[in-house]
Amino acid sequence: MHDIKQTDISYILNHPWTLSAQEWQLADSQRKEAMLSYIENQLERTRLDGYTHIWRTDNNEPIAILGGFKIEEKKYETFFIASTHMEQHAMKLSFDMRKILREQALLHKGCICGLYSEAIHPNQISWFRFLGFKYDPVGNRGTTRYFEYVSPI
Repeated sequence: MHDIKQTDISYILNHPWTLSAQEWQLADSQRKEAMLSYIENQLERTRLDGYTHIWRTDNNEPIAILGGFKIEEKKYETFFIASTHMEQHAMKLSFDMRKILREQALLHKGCICGLYSEAIHPNQISWFRFLGFKYDPVGNRGTTRYFEYVSPI
């Protein structure tokens, strides 16, 4: 999985950022095991036609993982999960993510990148807008909000 190891994912799942803990429902060990498997599968999907990035602290502890993969012609899906270190590094990571998404948009012209989020935060829509996503309530699934990043043609 690129330079992302199972220990990195486990670290994040055992030390989640508050929003990741809520969104990925990491309250019990069974759920953490299921999410470990899920994230490993998501990362595997990035190998064929996708991207990944991991941020680390100066002590090499994982801060966050961003990944995206093709789900159909001209359509990608992205995911993001972060550790407690996100609190200290949110500004830098936000700018980095915006840059990565812009670079991916240039590589995949005319494509749409979707993102589902269950996180409940008053600045959620503003943060995703900063990254380049637009909220599209038509794609919502129950309480899960849907956002899209549309690359230029």
